[in-house]
Amino acid sequence: MKLTISPDKHYFMKDGKPLFLMADTNWSAFTHPDLEEWREYLDFRREQNFNAVQMNLLPQRHSCTPRQWIHPFTVTSEGRFDYSCIRTEYFDHVCQYLDEMAAREMQPMIVLLWGNFVQGTWQGIRDAGRTNVEEKPYYQPMTIAEMEHFLQYVIPRLREYNPVFLVSGDVNLSEDVVHYDTVQDQMGANPETVAFYHKALQVTKNLAPDCLTTLHIAPKVVLPAQLIEAPELDFYMYQPGHVYSEPQLNRTLAQDIRSYPVSRPIYNSETSYEANIYFDRSQGRFDERWIRRAFWQGVLSGANAGFTYGAGGVWLWRQNQNFCSERGDLGLVNDWRDDLRLPGAYDMGFAKLAADMIGLYDLKPASDLIHNNPCEEIVCAANDDQSKLVIYMPFSWPMSVDADLSGYRVYGVDLEKRWALTPAYSVRDGITFFRQLRYNHDYLIVACRE
Repeated sequence: MKLTISPDKHYFMKDGKPLFLMADTNWSAFTHPDLEEWREYLDFRREQNFNAVQMNLLPQRHSCTPRQWIHPFTVTSEGRFDYSCIRTEYFDHVCQYLDEMAAREMQPMIVLLWGNFVQGTWQGIRDAGRTNVEEKPYYQPMTIAEMEHFLQYVIPRLREYNPVFLVSGDVNLSEDVVHYDTVQDQMGANPETVAFYHKALQVTKNLAPDCLTTLHIAPKVVLPAQLIEAPELDFYMYQPGHVYSEPQLNRTLAQDIRSYPVSRPIYNSETSYEANIYFDRSQGRFDERWIRRAFWQGVLSGANAGFTYGAGGVWLWRQNQNFCSERGDLGLVNDWRDDLRLPGAYDMGFAKLAADMIGLYDLKPASDLIHNNPCEEIVCAANDDQSKLVIYMPFSWPMSVDADLSGYRVYGVDLEKRWALTPAYSVRDGITFFRQLRYNHDYLIVACRE
């Protein structure tokens, strides 16, 4: 059965039931792993409770040097892609890898056109003049005619796998200035870029009307009305990014998107990769506690359709500590097999289990229920009749809720230890007061009316 959108436009469904997507990031899936490695990877992630993989259809702008380079297009003597000459053997290879995913019932989420294939993106500013596709990073934008030719070939080949099509990849589509961590991101989107992706979205949906479509965007991007109102767009994605200084983006971006005039499911597509370095600090790496906070704050702030995790050595597929990038910081990751086993991946498998058992699909942000909230880091969500409340606490605190939970079944989870807890609480004047939990970990509290 195909992935569909719920009648209330808030979550995904499959076989008539709510489905929470828990994806892994493997941008270089179609260019780097051999078939046996791909099978090993899929089996491992499936065992860890992932049900989707987010991939780049074309060679990733930044990734590790592969053992053998497979090109999707003929390469000219000048080292440029000839977009008029599509190499069918590359896409035969892609389909073989998608067959392996289908055998394991894992959902493909495929980026069609990363920013380095499109005119006017920040990748073009940063990588201007780098046109040799044998090197990385490289930049070679398509014309609209070349884009249409490419999509008219590839979409019919891929649609039988019922993928989610991420039409764009890591781009600014905002009309306003975007203040992020690089000079290239601090500008409004090029109107040519927005028009290009709008057309690509229309072409994709026309060729695969039953496949879900979305846009993978850069951090802090507010979509223009032209794209928000596009009927071809099925759900919203956002990217908090990879900076240490703004962890709040996981929740605030979800909150901002909930104010869009067209309601659609919201999905956190790219938070900080575990074991990657901070992009805005000279030292430090993101760890599993950071990942857990990103997940729960995003989901309880409105992004309850799904989440994409990423591991340092996996997303760019580092093999045997080989060279990864001219940017040394991107190369400071482990072998993909090592980072496949990072603790945050198991935390996300546990989060997927919790999402399925609790039922996060019908929750809406309700952090205003936190009484005298000491900060905005403690978040809460509830269903419409408040018969179910879920609270995330990134640290131990004597928290209280503006609700009488005396008729509820209340339980807690120490997310660091994955211990089941029974929180102590009392009710006075319609407010439920929780005793501070014993350790300085992060916690989930769930209350269900009996």
